Amino acid sequence: MSTLPENIASEPFWWEDGWKPKSPDGAPLPSSVDVLVIGAGLTGLSAARTLASRGQSVLVLDADAPGSGASSRNGGMVGGGHRLSISELESRFGTDAAVALLREAHIDSLEFAQSVIRTENIDCDYVETGRFRAFWHPSEFESAARELARLQERVPLEAVMVPKSRQRGEVASDLYEGGMVFPRHGALHPAKWVAGHLRAAIRAGAQIQGNTPALALGRDGASYLVRTPRGSVRAGKVLAATNGYTPACLGNLRRRIIPVPSFIVATEPLGKSWVRALFPAGRMVVESRDRHCYYRASPDGTRVIFGARAAMFDAPEGLARQQMRGLLAQVFPQLDEARLSHSWRGRTGFTFNALPNIGHHDGLWHAMGYSGNGNTMAPYLGHKVALQMLGDADGKSAFSKTAMPLRWWHRGSPWFLPFADLAFRVKDWQNNRRRRG
Repeated sequence: MSTLPENIASEPFWWEDGWKPKSPDGAPLPSSVDVLVIGAGLTGLSAARTLASRGQSVLVLDADAPGSGASSRNGGMVGGGHRLSISELESRFGTDAAVALLREAHIDSLEFAQSVIRTENIDCDYVETGRFRAFWHPSEFESAARELARLQERVPLEAVMVPKSRQRGEVASDLYEGGMVFPRHGALHPAKWVAGHLRAAIRAGAQIQGNTPALALGRDGASYLVRTPRGSVRAGKVLAATNGYTPACLGNLRRRIIPVPSFIVATEPLGKSWVRALFPAGRMVVESRDRHCYYRASPDGTRVIFGARAAMFDAPEGLARQQMRGLLAQVFPQLDEARLSHSWRGRTGFTFNALPNIGHHDGLWHAMGYSGNGNTMAPYLGHKVALQMLGDADGKSAFSKTAMPLRWWHRGSPWFLPFADLAFRVKDWQNNRRRRG
């Protein structure tokens, strides 16, 4: 393995190739608005677009530059998915609600993302590439085929099984045991994607302010009073759209979100012919093991963008790069000597039941908990919660029923993640050993 270059950029590759988040000029904050949105990522900006287009005065605040969180740091994959089995969903929520959840997760959210790209004319390098889900263990193929058949009985999802004998037509790796292709899934440039939402929200009439964290929320009659370092704003309604970046002032919501880091690297340019050989069908690729490696070609087809769970906590950069380099070489031994140009991370927001949720409590609205599927679900549920705030019947969503359960030992700060990381590594070792056996 080659020695890591010392000049690896720590900012996302996406920020150098299209759009870099920056805060707008600091205009004075309004004294009052109809709706104040906390968080200027895909959720908050999508909600702001919908609310402002319906005549609401909207202010969106972000603790950093708008769009600088996970919305512009992710792998740029677009498509539906669900983490719980169909049996688990039906057991917890009933058959009708489970079908509604599956339809929104797989069909409606993707169609909404595609419609926003069209109607707002967002140039985000979107391509319907399809996605290959690679199986880690030989036993997964038959069980996944049965689950897919059950899923397709419930929702009109396009997907096909790919046996190991045809796996090389999807990805130039022998690591997996076959997989599944979702032909309608796609790829985009995440920084351009969130930039498109930012511009659309501003066009609709929303005000966007960065470097303005919400420090405290208090009730003042029927309104909220939101305190920031630049003054306080009175709001008829407040929407928390912070996901893995939920601040301390949203303590009740913060306790319900687990901020799990995701690590991503980009190779230096390898050449289009080499990258095309790695991805013969041009697909996005995700895998089923707990390491959850996910990877793709860059939009220009010259690099590999590779993400994974290098750790369950905010690991030191040296450890993270070492882990990512090893995982990349495990998937693609032919890249063992490839040099990296970028290494960065972002925070995903998981719930304890691995399901997103939208709703409100005592006037405070929220939409979060995408559990790694934010490019598609965040704009969709941001739009849905905005419609609910307006009392529009079109805001109906099965994700209002999923709740966000608590655990008594999660008081806000994720102190337990290093311990979860240890359990994760033991499980990863056991899975690898069982697979070899």
